[in-house]
Amino acid sequence: MTSRPPHPRPFSPARAARAFTAFEALIAAAILAFLTATVSTALLAGRAQSRAARDTVSASMLGQALMEEVMRLPGTDPRGYKTMGPDPGETRSTFDAVDDYDGYTDGPGTVADAHGTYHLITDLAGNAYPTAYQGFIRAVSVQAVTYSPSTWNRTISGMLVTVTVSTADGRT
Repeated sequence: MTSRPPHPRPFSPARAARAFTAFEALIAAAILAFLTATVSTALLAGRAQSRAARDTVSASMLGQALMEEVMRLPGTDPRGYKTMGPDPGETRSTFDAVDDYDGYTDGPGTVADAHGTYHLITDLAGNAYPTAYQGFIRAVSVQAVTYSPSTWNRTISGMLVTVTVSTADGRT
């Protein structure tokens, strides 16, 4: 007995209705590409928002830490210096008044303070903050201010301390 090759099935309209045409496959691919792009855009926007929120929290912590360091000192210099900024021979660890911090900057090793010194972000003891915080730049500005409330009949003097924390790309 000889075997005969199977006969191909004849074309039937019912069979053709079950298959995709090339045009339908192209439309399906285009829809899939559009949906993928839309979802990817939403995910990337969420990631950017998450990073911005993390940066805000980190910057707030760094700013608060430096402000607390500045505010632990007296407003008037115990050695009688009247100029803003560090007194002769002073470094951050030997600052003895609020005004000594005027012009102080620390950051990722790329920003020099008013005296040309480069700093990592450290605590007062010189311990560097973790790497995640080293992408920020902190700067301190101190101004002498006076206020004369009309009902007090006197003038009050003080210091306005501003701590600015920014990212390396300039966002504050």
